[in-house]
Amino acid sequence: MNKSEVSILRLAGEESPKAATIINAANGIASGAVNEALTNRGFCIIRNLFPPTLLDEVEKRASPYLNKPAIAGAPGYWKVDHPKVILNPFVLGGPVNSILLNEDVISAIETFMGSECILAETTMKVDFPSRYEYFPLHSDFAVGWAKSDKIIRKLTGDDLQQVVAIGGAFYFHETHSGAFSYCDGTHKLLSPKGQKLSNYNTEEQTIISSRKVRCDGLRGDLVLFDDRGFHGPDQPSREIRHVILMDYFRVDTIGRLQVSPMPIWSTDIASLSPIQLRVAGVGADYMIPPHEYAKARFQKNALYPFLSWLVDKAYIKDHLRNILKSLIRPKKI
Repeated sequence: MNKSEVSILRLAGEESPKAATIINAANGIASGAVNEALTNRGFCIIRNLFPPTLLDEVEKRASPYLNKPAIAGAPGYWKVDHPKVILNPFVLGGPVNSILLNEDVISAIETFMGSECILAETTMKVDFPSRYEYFPLHSDFAVGWAKSDKIIRKLTGDDLQQVVAIGGAFYFHETHSGAFSYCDGTHKLLSPKGQKLSNYNTEEQTIISSRKVRCDGLRGDLVLFDDRGFHGPDQPSREIRHVILMDYFRVDTIGRLQVSPMPIWSTDIASLSPIQLRVAGVGADYMIPPHEYAKARFQKNALYPFLSWLVDKAYIKDHLRNILKSLIRPKKI
């Protein structure tokens, strides 16, 4: 039995995990409480940080985008599979920056990391009810991880001894079925057999899955979690889930790199503080150009060529009518 198998088996002897740790941030985030929860369990819920009026405004701005797909410049959502629709929340502008670039959250994350962070990736998602699991439990990092060639040095075992990134899941409504879930304490395993749970034998999968805690939350809650642990949505699910997912990379480990550039409104830039601009990625590099980003993979869908042709011909009627008019009443050139 190797060391990785021993460390996983030790989890089986630990006390059954309790409900998620909730930190009341009505008077600010207690960084000590965040550090303790992230260190010992790998996750926590921040509550009462965001005012309801902020959520109302963000939802109001999101509504036109989440009703229909983005087509030929018309605002809308992106599609990468059947059970969900997605959107980069930065396209909403204004109030969403107070969620994505909240300075209290940034301070808590950077205190825990012992390093500056950068918002590497963010996605607004609406997950629809599903009878099957389409996004299984996984960890985000393992030895050898490198998302692109711009990662000059792949992650090592020494790198994984400290936090590599902190993820966030922001709830737009009270969430139970379908809520973000985290396998308590699995960030300490360091993903010895890789990021996919399916890489592990049946006994190991059972042990890791038995540590799963569903992070039931209220509207405006923010789950913070160590990306090294196993996590994912509670699936199958009977309920719709509307969230914003965020990932803050540790700069001292990965560098000032974002997964792909962020579409921040030019009119919002002046209102952002130096800290917010730094975390938003001003002056940073990126790993993947937008046209190759995973969120743009609909271009590989079998229907894409036909739909592209259809959009290209959307104004053909007007075009033909204008040609006919020009033949009937030609103008001198």
